[in-house]
Amino acid sequence: MAMAARKQRNVEPEWRLFQLAFILLNLPGIVDERSPQREQVELIFFPTDGGKTEAYLGVIAFTLLLRRMRGQSRPDKGLGVAVLLRYTLRLLTLDQLGRAATLICALELVRRERVALLGVERFTIGLWVGKSATANTLDEVKGQLEAYLTRTSETGSPFPLPTCPWCRTKESPAMKLAYEGKKPIGVSVSCANFRDCEFSNATNPDGLPVLFVDEQIYRELPCFVIATVDKFAMLPWRG
Repeated sequence: MAMAARKQRNVEPEWRLFQLAFILLNLPGIVDERSPQREQVELIFFPTDGGKTEAYLGVIAFTLLLRRMRGQSRPDKGLGVAVLLRYTLRLLTLDQLGRAATLICALELVRRERVALLGVERFTIGLWVGKSATANTLDEVKGQLEAYLTRTSETGSPFPLPTCPWCRTKESPAMKLAYEGKKPIGVSVSCANFRDCEFSNATNPDGLPVLFVDEQIYRELPCFVIATVDKFAMLPWRG
């Protein structure tokens, strides 16, 4: 519901009936490890722009929250990759990343308010695609960022989203590399809207919960990974 509220600030968010039905039908299979639903795979056809993305994002939100809540009593704390979303086209992947990242931002705000229930580790989403779309290493993103800041790059910002997934600010986000000596060990991206956005440097030093560099994805293990099929095809050659 927070997703719809952010997209249209003056519109009261609401669920469609089929979206609620889809979520409720899937709850037994998510909650109960002995549910026969876990042995079934169903293929669902639905028209474009019919609301199916929000339906499955609702199921994903429930799954991620439940996993964290149950995991607090275990050594793993409910962390690690829980959702893999695969696409054939990179353009479609980037479109879905923006919508899914809005959900992860909403979950992260909930986690901050309920740390005892959901843990101290942030919710994150990772974009795992070929190097023509995003950098595979932190050294690569360092070079891309330097070229972007000095205006010697024609490809624009290394960050794959054109706007902030939470407040929709269109200004270029602030990117910051973390170093260990001279070696980059991480990159954070913060919204440029310092006054209003909960994911700017003014309110959150970690920035947006979006990972887009392979090295950082492997290190942080986001709960949600959006990828392309060709990236999975590389696994036999690059573990």
